[in-house]
Amino acid sequence: MLKHGNSVDVIAIGAGPANLSLAALAAPIPEISLRILERSETLRWHPGLLLDGAVMQTSPLKDLVTPADPTSAYSFLAYLHDKRRIYQAIVRGLACVSRSEFDDYLRWAAEKLANVQFGERVIAVELRDESFDVITDRRNYQTSTAVLGVGRVPSIPDWGRNAPPNEVFHSSTLLVQRRELSGKRVVVVGGGQSGAEIFLRLLRGAYGPLEALTWVTRRANIFALEDSPFVNEWFFPQYGGWFFEQSESTRKQILERQSLASDGVNSATLRTIYSALYDREVHRESYPAHVEIRVDTTADELRSVCPFRLGLRQQTTGICSEHVADIIVLATGYRTEIPSFLEPIASRLAVVSAPGGSREIVVEEDFSARFDGPERCRLYIQNGARFQHGIADTNLSLVPWRASTVLNSIIGRVAYDCGPATGVVKWTSTGVESSR
Repeated sequence: MLKHGNSVDVIAIGAGPANLSLAALAAPIPEISLRILERSETLRWHPGLLLDGAVMQTSPLKDLVTPADPTSAYSFLAYLHDKRRIYQAIVRGLACVSRSEFDDYLRWAAEKLANVQFGERVIAVELRDESFDVITDRRNYQTSTAVLGVGRVPSIPDWGRNAPPNEVFHSSTLLVQRRELSGKRVVVVGGGQSGAEIFLRLLRGAYGPLEALTWVTRRANIFALEDSPFVNEWFFPQYGGWFFEQSESTRKQILERQSLASDGVNSATLRTIYSALYDREVHRESYPAHVEIRVDTTADELRSVCPFRLGLRQQTTGICSEHVADIIVLATGYRTEIPSFLEPIASRLAVVSAPGGSREIVVEEDFSARFDGPERCRLYIQNGARFQHGIADTNLSLVPWRASTVLNSIIGRVAYDCGPATGVVKWTSTGVESSR
């Protein structure tokens, strides 16, 4: 039986980094009560991709709180200190923090916060008079402010949606179940970091010796992550503000040019793969019998099953071919989707179509949704507005800044300074300038 009458100032849906950041920054603010609802029984950050040796592509100082409040008790450095690892971490350096360690940090923070309700799935968000009714599978909550932070969903090509799920699956589920692929012909689709890590793992025989391994990407080559200092200013608050002011067509063009800044492959990973492929020439018995990398190639059709005949098209020449495979791993990224539990209020929300099949709720500069409802009811969207706020929106880089912006908006005062950081690139224009 559902319990009623749970009134909370702020209900945050989803216990990912975005809402954990919001909760951590709200912790010292006495005038606000906040509860996070998470459907999973425990906190795991991309559990299907916690591969051995996988490292963070962003600095661990871009954690839940540090850029907004370096003195916070919920920082990554506080976590290292609590775990008695800070001296060793300083000596080793913070440039090679593993995903599994960052996952442990997020779990540590959630335990310290104590306002994360696990195992509680939100079924619907409805309007009742002047408040939201957040209905879960356990109880109802009443709140005037809801914050959505459920993350993105795997992007599956049309041809892969009705395929057998144990043979054609998204990379995010790789580690979800035990896999034995000995003697199989495996294709990895996608040339980003996840595709590279999975290709390397399969190349090294993590799931048994393969018969064949093929890596397919529509990119012109296997490109490294673009993380030069000037490019990294795309992940500054002031750039997001400039991006927000641009037209939809301009935003689309910009995001297309920026793909390698968020989805290129770590240079160390590329060197390791290249070295492993060289070693295969010397020790062939330890590697798949057949290994192939196809660039500038689109996978566009699945023509049969058991085995699969995957249709490939070479983009420059237009030449089409078939590739036989037993297993296909889709390292095809993620898209933003409007959760089904918002259906009761969906007609009151403005929505914009974004590249890659994403659909985003239209938000304002403070990440509040454009909502045709009672003025007292406010809905905020975290990590769901990449097409509106820029490349950093779905990245860890600006999580504390965005949470601070949302928090300031909720309480109606400046609890955290969200002004622009110092930078060397000028993104705004004040009109005609003279060189004299």
